[in-house]
Amino acid sequence: MLYRRPLTHFSTTFMKRDSNQALGIGQYAIEFLNTGSFDKSVLHRVKLFHTDSVMCGLSAIAQKTNAPNVLRDEAHQYSIRGQHQEGYSFVFGSQKLVPAEKAICANASAVREWDSNGTVFGYNANVPGHTAGEFGHNDYYPVVIR
Repeated sequence: MLYRRPLTHFSTTFMKRDSNQALGIGQYAIEFLNTGSFDKSVLHRVKLFHTDSVMCGLSAIAQKTNAPNVLRDEAHQYSIRGQHQEGYSFVFGSQKLVPAEKAICANASAVREWDSNGTVFGYNANVPGHTAGEFGHNDYYPVVIR
């Protein structure tokens, strides 16, 4: 379970080691975005990272790297015909609808193949103890593709 304080400019969320931290980060992100109180430059930076990750993923698939293409081919085995349906999505560079979890797996693999940037969360040289390490790279960007 997560311990939470109300979101403020300098909010903190503590997650226990045995908690589902991906879920905790997702919940924090939703709460953060729902506050609507963030600088628009943050959204701009996210768009830049997202674009970078998508280009990495497309490139990895186009260059026929192994894991992303194996996962894409597997995803295509579950493709459906028709228009977009809830729970279905696309693998980068494909027009076949596949179960979202298959698309996410293939896309995340493609993005990680090149892994061109990393994002450091929690680091602030001006605040003692704010030395959190690198987190996420591009891992979570392909999840939002639909």
